[in-house]
Amino acid sequence: MFSNELVIKILNYIDNNLYKKIPIDELSNIFHYNKDYIMRLFKREIGYTITNYINTKRIYNSLKSYIYTDLSILNISINYGFYSQEYYCEMFHKIIGVPPSTYYKFINSRSFVSIKDTEIIQNSISKIDYDYRRIDNYINNVPPKSTVKVLSIFK
Repeated sequence: MFSNELVIKILNYIDNNLYKKIPIDELSNIFHYNKDYIMRLFKREIGYTITNYINTKRIYNSLKSYIYTDLSILNISINYGFYSQEYYCEMFHKIIGVPPSTYYKFINSRSFVSIKDTEIIQNSISKIDYDYRRIDNYINNVPPKSTVKVLSIFK
């Protein structure tokens, strides 16, 4: 079974506009489909709601900020498309399984993080990695472009 072209277009749009606000109504207007249809199709094909996919991708991308910078959680949240530190922390905890402060400790000195939290972080990141590989495979499974062959009698 080939991937749905509309879903691939939505995924590409999200990736190109990840750090901007992306309302479902905007996707509906851009792609000229009913928003309920888009939401159902995306969930069925990808396994994430559109909002959950966007938040997961933003959180996942923000993880490297804890390694390479000394930015505050507020700055990280704003840099990665969240409009409040509270919402960022809420989504971070929901997606990664621990608060950003625990992840920061995990990255910078494993001795301060419990074995349970370490396992939660590793399992969450492994799951997201697996999901993104699956989504990449989905994007690459497009149907071949059909070519119309002209019969020799019409040349």
